[in-house]
Amino acid sequence: MTVVTAKEAKPWDHRAGVVTGLLMAAPLLIGLVLFVGYPLVRIFLDASSGGDLFGRYANVLSDDVSRRALLATLRTSAVVVLVATVLGTAIAWTLHVTERRWLRVLLWTVALVPFWLGVIVKNYSIYLMLSANGPINGLLTDLGLIDRPLNLLYTQTAIVVGIAYSLVPYAVLSLYAAFMHIDKELLNAAQALGASRVRALATVAWPLARGGVAASMALVFVLSIGFYVTPILLGGAQTPFMATQISQQIFNLYDYPGAAASAAVLLLIAVTVVGGVLALVGGRTVKAALR
Repeated sequence: MTVVTAKEAKPWDHRAGVVTGLLMAAPLLIGLVLFVGYPLVRIFLDASSGGDLFGRYANVLSDDVSRRALLATLRTSAVVVLVATVLGTAIAWTLHVTERRWLRVLLWTVALVPFWLGVIVKNYSIYLMLSANGPINGLLTDLGLIDRPLNLLYTQTAIVVGIAYSLVPYAVLSLYAAFMHIDKELLNAAQALGASRVRALATVAWPLARGGVAASMALVFVLSIGFYVTPILLGGAQTPFMATQISQQIFNLYDYPGAAASAAVLLLIAVTVVGGVLALVGGRTVKAALR
């Protein structure tokens, strides 16, 4: 056995070589090609099958049913973005600035518990909350504010609540990643120089956080337009939502090219929103906010 002295010993090199890096990344790259790249290409090929390159895309925008589903999806997703951003900002900022341990534990619990729940459990909990015999109607009835239960289920509000409940954690995590790079001493310095709390937040915190806020809003919007289970369970099987529309095209109408065209339109909208955010705030701003 050869004895290596301390002088001859080489330090551990944590950097992997090119070949090693490619071998380690190979399973992920193969997975991306098979489960992301191929389905995306196949969607556009199916939508253009039969030589109809643009007719099916135009039908998504001109057909009354498809247009109504698309507009309802975009409108609902916009409201979800607003709700998730407001709640996520409040929770993420409080997590960043508070020194109270119990409050941080409470807020992290509130933010992360929905991550640990399955889709059915989350939607069923919202269903129970909004049902005629649920606690909300029960509380309003006991307070004498209503004479009979409100119809809270199978409405756009119920869909917004269900999707927002699932996506607020995504907003919290992305916003907290942006806020944690804001030095709180900058805010203290601004207030020491005479700025009010609101002005310090607007002139110091906002410029540093706007890239992260924009990225969070884009993330929530892109995830929201693809929801399928929540609109059906909380909005009804006939709710005008694009994911529901695509499901009906596949399983009821057997219109696979039409479903592919609807999915392609949603995909293009998502890409446009992400590209618009990058162009609006700048890719460097988003990268710096999330770094």
